[in-house]
Amino acid sequence: MRRYIAFTIILISTLGATAAKASTSPTFALSGDVSLLSHYVEHGLSQSDNSPALQGSFWFNFGSQFRLGVWGSNTNYEHGDDHFNLRMNAEVKVDFSQNASMEIGYTKSQYYNGGDHNGDLLSLHLNLWRSRIMYDTNSNWEATHEKSERFGFGNIMDVFGGWKWNNEIGYNTPDVETINPYFDARTGLGTKWGVIFFEGALTATSESSQFDGAGDYFFILSASTDL
Repeated sequence: MRRYIAFTIILISTLGATAAKASTSPTFALSGDVSLLSHYVEHGLSQSDNSPALQGSFWFNFGSQFRLGVWGSNTNYEHGDDHFNLRMNAEVKVDFSQNASMEIGYTKSQYYNGGDHNGDLLSLHLNLWRSRIMYDTNSNWEATHEKSERFGFGNIMDVFGGWKWNNEIGYNTPDVETINPYFDARTGLGTKWGVIFFEGALTATSESSQFDGAGDYFFILSASTDL
């Protein structure tokens, strides 16, 4: 993990030097979004125990290549006291072309009040046109204090004249003796009405029986808007 962070710092410094040469007046911008979900599910596993969730993010963008931000959501676990998740994020973006880019991210994930799920998240995402290839790690997968890796692929397609069909599949390898590696899948169809994006999505896992109901089939309704 130290090498990953060191590489990120070096890359940030290199990109910063490049941006400084290209422009003497870097652009700074604030951005954010807020979402209301009927159920919070992440990578196929329930994080709100079938309860609604309100989520929001806030970013400070240092030009187009680096940003810092926070993200928050209420959570609910059947056997725990973690009722709110606050994530502090850092992200570097490298543009290869108009249709290809790479994003490297680090997240410090804190839970309140219990803190059983506290951990560090690392991500490496490659975006190619409307597709994305993802590698993510979690230092404390599902409060087991064991690491998990996820390899994923996703794609967004325009359908029905203005609707977005968003599909994603991931392969998860938790370093937990009692849990088998498993696939998670999500398909969602949504459209924008005014400033609000509405979506209906279906999620599932390939080994749902080992999650005591947290990895079952779930149908999720959501509404989101940029701030």
